[in-house]
Amino acid sequence: MGVLVAVVIGFALLAFILGDFLSSGSRQMDRKRFELAEIDGKSISYQDFQARVESSVENYKNNSNNNNPDESTLVSIRNQVWNSLLNEYILMDQFEELGIACSGDELFDMIQGSNIHPQILTAPAFQNQITGEFDRAMVIQFLKNMENDPTGRTQSSWVQFESELMNDRVYTKYQNMIMKGLYVTNDMIELDYYAGQRKYNFSFISKRFSLVPDSLVTVEQSDVETYYNENKDGFTQEESRDISYVTFEVLPSEKDRNLVEDWITNEKPEFERIENVEQYINLNGDTGINPLFLNVNELEEPLQAWLEEAEEGSVYGPYLNEEVWKLARLTEIKMVPDSVRASHILIRPDQNLSLDQAQAVADSLVDLLNNGADFAALAVEFGSDGTTQTGGDLNWFRQGDMVLEFSEFCFFGEKGDLGTVVTQHGVHVLRITDQGEKTEKYQVAILDRAIAPGQETYQHVYAQASRFAATYNDGDKFEEGVLEENLTKRIANNLRESDRMVTGLENPRRMIIDAFEAKKNDLLDLYEFGNRFVLAKVAEVRNEGIAPLDQVYGEVETLVLNKAKGDYLTSEINEALKGISTMEDLAIKFDTDVRTATDVTFGAFSIPGIGVEPAISSNLIDLEPNTLSEAINGSNGVYVIMVTQVIEPTIQIDYLEAKTRLTQGMTSRAGYQAFQALEKSSKVVDKRNKFY
Repeated sequence: MGVLVAVVIGFALLAFILGDFLSSGSRQMDRKRFELAEIDGKSISYQDFQARVESSVENYKNNSNNNNPDESTLVSIRNQVWNSLLNEYILMDQFEELGIACSGDELFDMIQGSNIHPQILTAPAFQNQITGEFDRAMVIQFLKNMENDPTGRTQSSWVQFESELMNDRVYTKYQNMIMKGLYVTNDMIELDYYAGQRKYNFSFISKRFSLVPDSLVTVEQSDVETYYNENKDGFTQEESRDISYVTFEVLPSEKDRNLVEDWITNEKPEFERIENVEQYINLNGDTGINPLFLNVNELEEPLQAWLEEAEEGSVYGPYLNEEVWKLARLTEIKMVPDSVRASHILIRPDQNLSLDQAQAVADSLVDLLNNGADFAALAVEFGSDGTTQTGGDLNWFRQGDMVLEFSEFCFFGEKGDLGTVVTQHGVHVLRITDQGEKTEKYQVAILDRAIAPGQETYQHVYAQASRFAATYNDGDKFEEGVLEENLTKRIANNLRESDRMVTGLENPRRMIIDAFEAKKNDLLDLYEFGNRFVLAKVAEVRNEGIAPLDQVYGEVETLVLNKAKGDYLTSEINEALKGISTMEDLAIKFDTDVRTATDVTFGAFSIPGIGVEPAISSNLIDLEPNTLSEAINGSNGVYVIMVTQVIEPTIQIDYLEAKTRLTQGMTSRAGYQAFQALEKSSKVVDKRNKFY
């Protein structure tokens, strides 16, 4: 019994140890699985990164008044968070060592003081909706109202935003410190000046590699392999994929088209009868009603002739316009000016002033104005937006430039009218100071329904795509299926792991992520991108580093072939030069023409008539005028040149201008290049593309 108990205890202890070990291993695997990046040996989890992203998204929503940012905006926000994270992990040690920081007073100055940060200045949430200018009062109001959020999310997001502002200020100081350490010497100025201003005229003959028959040189496979092995560093590549894919597009059938046409036709009697047109359109149409009054030429072309004879309440259609069936009803005709000039005083409710109290203040101001008070003086005293600086004057504006309630008062009133209007911004005391000439304008309500594939059409195309995917279910069969079913195969070459676009496909990010987790010739999932089903396979896999020879064999072979042709031509030309002293005689010898190039500078990227040939540019400065060069083996051919004239610059160097220009070029690159150097030494492993 004692032995049995010992064995049981032993097994229990072993199970406990193994359980703890396996649990620990599981946690370690989870950490690795959710590791988004590693910076200087420090692991960054997806959860921590995403928490920062969500905080930044909340700040974006608050600052932009946009509660539904699109995918491109989210990508931009994630990139900003990533850059901030890199700054934090890579640069913070540098900042601390150098004693660079951002004080609370500086933060206040960036948010409410004299040096407002650009992100605050340009945030729509802090811009006056009437003037479009930054409004400091709106910042103060936001900070006061922030405390009213019971969830605390607004305050948390703002604290994160302030942290980003402080990091940005510290980084700016660091960058400025680097830039102040840069200096341009006179030797640098002169070197740059003569490289761009000293000009060379020369004559030349050329023998292009492309004109030399391949049969004149011999290139063996061993030559290609030797060249590749000796020049591997020239064939480094980023990680990329090639994808082959076919699409099954979901297009409206004839039945779908007829259904929409029948629906709009059947709706016409009700559309003619209904009284609340706006509500009816909002419930039944694809797009809402446009409340603006428009000139005839501002409306769709099919309506323009009809409106000349139409009466209020009459209906036009149905008519088809760009794959959308429509009914148009003329709801009202009015004499409306094209533009209006007005002044306003905005009474903005806040914690200390309710909407009713704001309305009472506005009413009292109207009484004062009716009794002869000065509008501009009251605007300066009581206004709460940027127009106080102009005495409330809004200058000229058109319909649609202002919110609807504001616009209706100004465009449907008369010059001199005074009153109050409530909008989302507060209570406005409004006076119409001038109006443009009134013309006849039309308010047209449009009931619309786009032609779109129905559920039956969708299911039919999905069945086709699914059958193809099931029948040709690996990479080789995929190629057979494309031929047998006469489909169009599309190619997406050199996709990077961070790419988000494939031409013709809507948001194909999932396919790109999957391609980087698959092997060559693997068939990927059947995807739905917009109105297309897509089946794809991985056609090529390129790993980061030096490309294997089989992937670059053609490129290497061409380089080896050109090198052999260059050596052949160089030997031939140098031999001929032994008995020749003029360019014309050399041209006759090789049955070619003497050509000329003028005003060529050492710093020129490309030479007229030759192209990009750095070997020629580097020889120009060393050749004696009117002397034939030896054969110059270039990138595209072999050349012989003779400098005929060196034109020295006649204008003296403006050292101050040159120094300013070169310094600006250096400083514009300095901060970025310093960060690149630190990033490289920090060994950043970025795995974001596995999560987004």
